[in-house]
Amino acid sequence: MPASDQSKESVLSLAEGSVGNSLKSYSPTQLFFLMRLSYLHRQRRECINVLDEGDWRMRLLNKALYSTFQDCGTAGVGDEAKLLLEQQQAN
Repeated sequence: MPASDQSKESVLSLAEGSVGNSLKSYSPTQLFFLMRLSYLHRQRRECINVLDEGDWRMRLLNKALYSTFQDCGTAGVGDEAKLLLEQQQAN
């Protein structure tokens, strides 16, 4: 499954789980940041065993992940961002 499809699936399962039976509606900006957060977190999980924590690529990835998490909060989906990271951490 392509990475973009996995991100969409993660965000959709998040929306279904956070509201119950009804699917929550997100703006395009909110979806962008949630999908970007999901993608970056997956990239970090894949690189963590390959790159040193001090490697510039790992530091860049961590900064992008943190920045995107902050953007989610600003866009009004901070709680969803936390849930998304928790769900992906469990996998």
